[in-house]
Amino acid sequence: MRTSIIGGLLLAGAAASANAAPVEYLGNWTIASSQPAPWAEANEKPVASDLKALIGHGVIFRTDRIEAPPPLGCRKPHYAIKSYEPDMLFQGGLTDPKPQAASLGFSGATIPTLETGCEGAIDFHFPDGNTALFGLNNRIYKLVRTRPAGQ
Repeated sequence: MRTSIIGGLLLAGAAASANAAPVEYLGNWTIASSQPAPWAEANEKPVASDLKALIGHGVIFRTDRIEAPPPLGCRKPHYAIKSYEPDMLFQGGLTDPKPQAASLGFSGATIPTLETGCEGAIDFHFPDGNTALFGLNNRIYKLVRTRPAGQ
């Protein structure tokens, strides 16, 4: 029953957004790595406290909350799956969208994106079903799926 409810929520979220590919985002993820964002200054240093608080830590997307280190955690998210073109990724931050999106692992004309509706307005962009990227403080962070919902 739980799986069918989750599946229904995923389909409903995808149907609410025109041309959005279904993305199974619920479940356990780990923040695996970070790299400078393409728009960051070449000599810009990362925020050390961000790296320490995020890299290696888990993110759990649940239907009613996101369990994660700040600023990713959220009570009562309002999930929406959207299809973003490369120029919309990372809140429009890419300076040369198509080649930069490709270098980050995105392919195709549109990218499935999870909008959480949370206070921090951090969006999660999916190059594939087991990887998500988000931007924070001029860094791109990579999440990898560790366990799907219901397992």
